[in-house]
Amino acid sequence: MLDWLGSVQIRKRTANRVELDLTRATAWTGWGVAGAGARLAFFATVWAAIGGGVLVASGLLLATLRRRLVFDREDGLLRIEQRFLGLKRRTAVPLFHLRAVVVAARRGGMYVAYVERRIGGTIHLDEARRPGPLLALAEAVADVAELRLVYDATTRVAASD
Repeated sequence: MLDWLGSVQIRKRTANRVELDLTRATAWTGWGVAGAGARLAFFATVWAAIGGGVLVASGLLLATLRRRLVFDREDGLLRIEQRFLGLKRRTAVPLFHLRAVVVAARRGGMYVAYVERRIGGTIHLDEARRPGPLLALAEAVADVAELRLVYDATTRVAASD
């Protein structure tokens, strides 16, 4: 239902570079949740104030969340920048440390796109209820970073005994 919330989109793409960013809907939703929480916090009951405070905190976290991934073939790097509540975390991963871009089916009808690394854990790109948008995203990344594309979005049927 909320696939668009926190979705990654291609911001810019050239032959040697692709930039991925969170959609603007993430920030707008965060500000909306924070506003609803602030309104709820002004009710007279203690539980409403606590619930409103939790909503305000959650909304501010979501509204200030930023995630940017830049795959740059010329520099040979994947740059990851993540920010929330004003705290910044930057990482640079050499492209030769990356193995493949994967789109895979998960339980509950969800699909996930991620980058496999030779060393370290996977780098999550996005997830959605339909594999089409994820495949377009994965193809762009695989093309620019010259990575293998693994499309395993088939539904698995458990073998019955």
